[in-house]
Amino acid sequence: MKKLNSREIREKFLDYFEKHNHLKIKAASVVPQNDPTLLFINSGMAPLKPYFLGKEEPPNKRLCNFQPCIRTKDIDDVGDRHHLTIFEMMGSWSIGDYYKELACSLAYGLLVDELGFDPKRLYFTVYGGNEALGIKPDHESVEAWKKCGVPEDHIVMLGDDNFWGPAGETGPCGPCTEVFFDCGPEYGPEYKPGKHFDDVSRYIEIWNAGVFMELNKKKDGSFTPLPLKSVDTGSGLERLAMVMNGHDSVYETDLMQPLMDISHKLLKSDGSEAFTKKARMLTDHIRAAVFILSEGVTPSNEGQGYIPRRLIRKCVAALMAKKASKIDFSEMVDLIVEMMSDYYPQIKSAKEMITYNLNNEINDFIPIVKTGLELIEKELAENKSSNKSFPGKVAFDLVTTHGLPLDVLKSDLSDREIELDQAEYDKCYEEHRRASRVISRKGASGDQEKVEELVAKLSTTDFVGYETEETTSKVNLLIKDSEKVDSVKEGESFLFTTVKTPFYGESGGQIGDCGWATAGSAKVEIVDTMKVGKIHVHVANVISGEVKDGSEIQLKVDSEIRSDIKRNHSATHLLHAALHKVVGKHAVQKGSLVRSDRLRFDFQNQSAVTKEELDKIEALTNQWIMENSGSETDLLDYDAAIEKGALALFGEKYDSKVRVISFGENSVELCGGTHVSRTGDIGLMLITSESSVAKGIRRIEAVTGREAYKLLQERNNILRKTSELLSVKPSEFESKIQELKKKSSAKKAAPKKVSATDTKFENENKIEVSGQKIFVAQLNDNADVLKDLGDQLLAKGEYKIICLAGNDGKTIRAFSWVGDDLNKKVKAGDLLKELLKPVGGRGGGKPHFAQGGSPDVASMGKIFSNISNVESFLKEKL
Repeated sequence: MKKLNSREIREKFLDYFEKHNHLKIKAASVVPQNDPTLLFINSGMAPLKPYFLGKEEPPNKRLCNFQPCIRTKDIDDVGDRHHLTIFEMMGSWSIGDYYKELACSLAYGLLVDELGFDPKRLYFTVYGGNEALGIKPDHESVEAWKKCGVPEDHIVMLGDDNFWGPAGETGPCGPCTEVFFDCGPEYGPEYKPGKHFDDVSRYIEIWNAGVFMELNKKKDGSFTPLPLKSVDTGSGLERLAMVMNGHDSVYETDLMQPLMDISHKLLKSDGSEAFTKKARMLTDHIRAAVFILSEGVTPSNEGQGYIPRRLIRKCVAALMAKKASKIDFSEMVDLIVEMMSDYYPQIKSAKEMITYNLNNEINDFIPIVKTGLELIEKELAENKSSNKSFPGKVAFDLVTTHGLPLDVLKSDLSDREIELDQAEYDKCYEEHRRASRVISRKGASGDQEKVEELVAKLSTTDFVGYETEETTSKVNLLIKDSEKVDSVKEGESFLFTTVKTPFYGESGGQIGDCGWATAGSAKVEIVDTMKVGKIHVHVANVISGEVKDGSEIQLKVDSEIRSDIKRNHSATHLLHAALHKVVGKHAVQKGSLVRSDRLRFDFQNQSAVTKEELDKIEALTNQWIMENSGSETDLLDYDAAIEKGALALFGEKYDSKVRVISFGENSVELCGGTHVSRTGDIGLMLITSESSVAKGIRRIEAVTGREAYKLLQERNNILRKTSELLSVKPSEFESKIQELKKKSSAKKAAPKKVSATDTKFENENKIEVSGQKIFVAQLNDNADVLKDLGDQLLAKGEYKIICLAGNDGKTIRAFSWVGDDLNKKVKAGDLLKELLKPVGGRGGGKPHFAQGGSPDVASMGKIFSNISNVESFLKEKL
């Protein structure tokens, strides 16, 4: 067989199928679009399910591509020769075109004639049937392979392993036939007909040469015939490269070996089998995390975000267990981007976001792992007699109290050749009734499913709303109470579709258009427009008369509301660009809502956007509005658009041809929405709020145009009335309010005067770290006194970092200060958390100052008996 690198294999595969009239299509995101049955794309056909179900028309009946796939069920198996969490699937498809005989012939021709495989080393498995399901053995595929010249003793009948799918809980599926490569006698005994077929060691699957999709699995587990018979093939690029180049493992291929070299370096590997398994895990997991993070998924405790969190944390724990002094995957990320961005350009454009999320997750997790590993060491040291079995109760405490993930704990124990007492752990688990994590995703409602079924056979709606706001068309479907009807009358609410429409269907965060329609003497109010696949569905009420199926209808969008929506949508693009300029490119869109009266923009950022930053964002956006840049619309290939620098948004589904909206050089995004002709048409944008949506997700709300003018009027009225009440000009408000505050303060008791020079502190600790002087001490006084003393000490300049703590008999109060020249390395809030760890305290604040406390007054002394931990923390940071 030929020795080819991964690039050459890709090209050979695609060229072969293009010569056989298959259309090459671009890879889809690893994040499924409108498919609640999948967490991530796990096969090449998963993004194509609507074609196989007959819900959408494919661009060609024969397709081919290569697709990144994520299989979360393999995470714990990674480390052996060929298991991967992420892999590239090369696939070819026939959608209602050819079937088993040609599929087998094409597969054989590619492997033997094009790639040079020795047919004597190829074995072919087919489905043996299932009487309980009423599915017969696949004799048709057996005969197809024989026609290719395959001897009968190289054809193996197998069971459920050769019934594939669906890609999720429901969907297209059917029997399959797979091709295996004989790795040779050194990997196990030779297959004999009728005996066991070793598909783990000696015989390695290199291609699923045909999933013959003829059935649709329903939610109740039953199967119904599909409207058309199709073929889905798939070959893992990494595994094919391994076999063709004579490697023992997929990790030795040109796709993985350069990354393996970095993994070995990070682990300070000695090349042993144990280190090699760890290096494989690091290589695979970081590679998978990079792909997932590039699609805008952020690490979290549930749903899609749990997977990158789990992958990254396993890698962090592995390095910390090997006493790594620093956790830094930047070299590996750089190489992954360099190796893969030619095929998946979104990785390159999302590099800053990937790095930002990866480092945040690492920094959040390091203290948890550090504490967990120390506690494991302590437990093993104190209980030497049980050092071959780790107590389940202790493990449960580490997981639930200290936050150490169970798989990280098990991995560390496995490295030490120690077993977890799983029975005791499970008992603790049940006693506390802690439910395991369930990843769920909301599916469509019953009504939505009925509407989808009714519109499934319609041709794509011709949307003319970019060019005009009114047109004449023909009604091609009327729906009332989720049923198709022939007519609707006055007073009835209904849904309807037309051959063409100027009404924008809700998508991409932009709400659907509203307006009016007339059909003969009938008058209709359109209150909303939604999209079902590529069909625009109007939500309407009959004001008068009767509307019949097939009738001619005049459609007119509410121009005033459409104009307001366009202003807000264009403003979100400028706002997004301004966020990147002011906050950073990691502040990518995580959601949006574009209405006529306001806009809402969700984006990624770990902390609140400061008032100063919001002012800059608002000012920059309005500067671009006043520049009155023209809007340009281009229709480009998706890859070309990404290469041009256009932003693609997480959660959006894009076709091979995409619409790119540009406002000068300030904003370039992929978008199907409606927009102003020039930025000046927006008029004005005012930010009304900034808030938290979830951990790491912030939200900005704003108004534009008419609503912005209304807000300005309200603010001016408030200023005018306040000016009258205070009897001063608005420019004098601040000084007047300060004057009133002083008068009010004078009526209260004068605050206690304190001096840092004269104060006698308890438990004084004067530390020096990296040439910086640190002062940590106790003083049992009120919070105002402690704050005043800390400010005085910092102002004197002798100490760059100060921690003060005290109690009033009821609670512990603690404060931390970090000088301006150090608070980029050491955050006051992080320092305070370290100080309060011994008493289970909490707190937070700004980089230069933080405050917090604990109700555990009795343990006050522990803070100062554990100062060495604070010193270690500072040494690590400085």
